[in-house]
Amino acid sequence: MGLSSGQGNAVAVTGDLRQALSALAVPALLLQVVQTAGWLGEAYFVSQLGKAETAAIGLVGEITWVLSSLTMVVTVSATTLVAQRWGAGDTAGASAFYRAALQQAFLLGLLGLLLWFVRNWLWQGMGAAAEVRKVAEVYLLIALLTFPLMNLAMGFGAVARGIGDMWTPLLVSSAATTAHLLSNALATPRWGIAGAAFALGLSRVVAVILYAWRFRNYPLNAQPKQASFWSGDYHRELLRLGVPAGAQNLFWSLASMIFFALLARMENGTAAVAAFTVGIRIESVAFMVAMAFAMATQTFVGQNVGANQWRRAWQATWQATAWCLLVMLPVCLTLFFGAEWLAARFAADPTTHGHIATYLRVAALAEPFWALSMTTGAALQGAGDTRTPALIAILTQWLFCLPLTYALCLARGYGATVAWWLVGASGFLTGIVTALAFVRFWRCSALRADD
Repeated sequence: MGLSSGQGNAVAVTGDLRQALSALAVPALLLQVVQTAGWLGEAYFVSQLGKAETAAIGLVGEITWVLSSLTMVVTVSATTLVAQRWGAGDTAGASAFYRAALQQAFLLGLLGLLLWFVRNWLWQGMGAAAEVRKVAEVYLLIALLTFPLMNLAMGFGAVARGIGDMWTPLLVSSAATTAHLLSNALATPRWGIAGAAFALGLSRVVAVILYAWRFRNYPLNAQPKQASFWSGDYHRELLRLGVPAGAQNLFWSLASMIFFALLARMENGTAAVAAFTVGIRIESVAFMVAMAFAMATQTFVGQNVGANQWRRAWQATWQATAWCLLVMLPVCLTLFFGAEWLAARFAADPTTHGHIATYLRVAALAEPFWALSMTTGAALQGAGDTRTPALIAILTQWLFCLPLTYALCLARGYGATVAWWLVGASGFLTGIVTALAFVRFWRCSALRADD
């Protein structure tokens, strides 16, 4: 088995729980800081061009978010299955899932290219103004052409997280984000939205090259290759866990696109879309904290479930949740009390400024509940239950947030402010229900393994 010396290579299954969790959470948090810097940096450079360009990258972001459902099919299942095999000491099995995950990532990435041929229908469905459509075309083209590369990079990162290596994704992302920001600073003022598109594509190329170089001597590559290049059993297992996660992301992103369309049809629709685009990017400073602890939780739970240490996984989930809320608190306070100042950095016109500030205050109140849903949902995914988090996320958006947004904000004319509060309420609902589902899952089926 080569490197598969049992649990000695799995960072999560032995030693002090807090130290093991910190070893996963700290680099994951730094990774989110780096990625958020790139996301916010792009928004800053593009916002200097005008609100039409800002709205354009927001609309393209919503479209590519739909595409990221194809990414989620691979990344969630790859992290869980590699982590479980690694925690059980089955390095050969982890290696087989690694190869299958990269194959799936690239092939699913190619499917994203088809979205170019229905772009006009998407623009129309999202209610994009003509000026926004015009500037969005080149950005969408580059985003789609480089989507297979992004998918492949995400596959590499998911496998690395599965064996507890959070540092490789951090280092690769740092280099790619640096390329993204520098090229944005140089190209966007000169070439406009085309410069931002160039910067996006360059960052994805850099990420794939660095991952391929790093994985040359990776532990999983030390295992003998299978005789067959393609293993249907491993692909089917990846899809079994990954499809619900992809469906969750798909329905969530479709809901977000509809939400964008509803905003675009409100009074001062372009300002509302631009405000939401900037608002969610600023909010991502808090969201990144939750994402980091969710990544750590999924790996920790996956490795410990593989090692049949369910009680340790239970304890780590609540430890990660508590740490997440503690780290997130000052961020949420900054969003709430610094909303006006932050809005002024990204918007010149008063309408957009006001919408951004209100959104940030609501987001500051809702983020702790989004964090609760993400850590407990990641624990369920790490244990192999990807269906429950998917179902909860889909239902809270499609049966709560969207119908009420239409009824109150369009039919009754209450506008964007009420829409922000509905988004916040959906976060509260998602967090509470997901946490309850996690408790029920463990009580019904998990704690028995430690008895």
